[in-house]
Amino acid sequence: MCVFLAAAPGDIEAAIIDKIVVVVNSEIITQREIDIMLAPIYNQYRTTYQGEELIRKLEEVREAIIKQLIEDRLILSEAKKQNITVEEKEIDARINDIRNKVGGDKELDSMLHQQNLTVNELRARYKEKLMIRKLIDHKVGAKIIITPLEVKNYYNDNKEQFLSPEEVQLRQILIKIKPGQGGQEESLRRAREIIKRIKEGCDFGGLAKEYSEGPSVEDGGIMGYVKRGDLMPQIEEIVFNLKDGESTEIIQSTLGYHIFKVEQRKLRRIKELPEVRQDIEEYLYRDKADKRLRGWIDSLAKSAYIEFK
Repeated sequence: MCVFLAAAPGDIEAAIIDKIVVVVNSEIITQREIDIMLAPIYNQYRTTYQGEELIRKLEEVREAIIKQLIEDRLILSEAKKQNITVEEKEIDARINDIRNKVGGDKELDSMLHQQNLTVNELRARYKEKLMIRKLIDHKVGAKIIITPLEVKNYYNDNKEQFLSPEEVQLRQILIKIKPGQGGQEESLRRAREIIKRIKEGCDFGGLAKEYSEGPSVEDGGIMGYVKRGDLMPQIEEIVFNLKDGESTEIIQSTLGYHIFKVEQRKLRRIKELPEVRQDIEEYLYRDKADKRLRGWIDSLAKSAYIEFK
């Protein structure tokens, strides 16, 4: 069982130790490596689980982590055998990506401190990841072919997956309820005046720019397309029963007084093959890649030396 499970939550970093847990060919997996990966999950799980349930959940995750690390070491060992190389500039690029994402050198140092890692360890980790990725691309990705017939057959056999729901494109005018005595009456009076002007033929978008206190005022209150479930139930029931070009009466919510206009409607339909071709190709690629990768890793494991310490 993972060593730090017996430690007090505040002592988790102190409980991380370094000993060999698994040997895979000439590669090793250490307790420290496992615990570093498990630590953030522990911090997450301890807010939900307690006692024996926490220990059981973490042990399940720990087993999954060890399994993944063993597979990584199998591929890494094979990458070294095949002399897969990684240039320093490739590692630099990955480190720079992380530095930019976290906000700079200071933030990167803080992140590494929290994860009990040094910069050299991070570089070593990314070197291994790049070696693994290069070998997988060579052994798995480069050999996968997706034919037009496969895409067409998948589309024909799974058309229900490509059902596009009914959507309406809306504009909105929102009048927020003013604070203080008489504020609600004043806001309602204003909303009624807008309704009157709409019925007189005034442009809805222009009125939104002039009066609305909601989002997208500069664009005439345009909300884009919404589908059922995107709106509050009392609003959805009304707007989905309107025709193109029609607008609602005043609808009150906790935000204030709303007026909506349906610009146009997209009916429920099955998307055409050209619309979803790329999605299907990506799915079929991932499916084939997963199966080919699993078979390749299994073959590596059969001829590998794996010892649990």
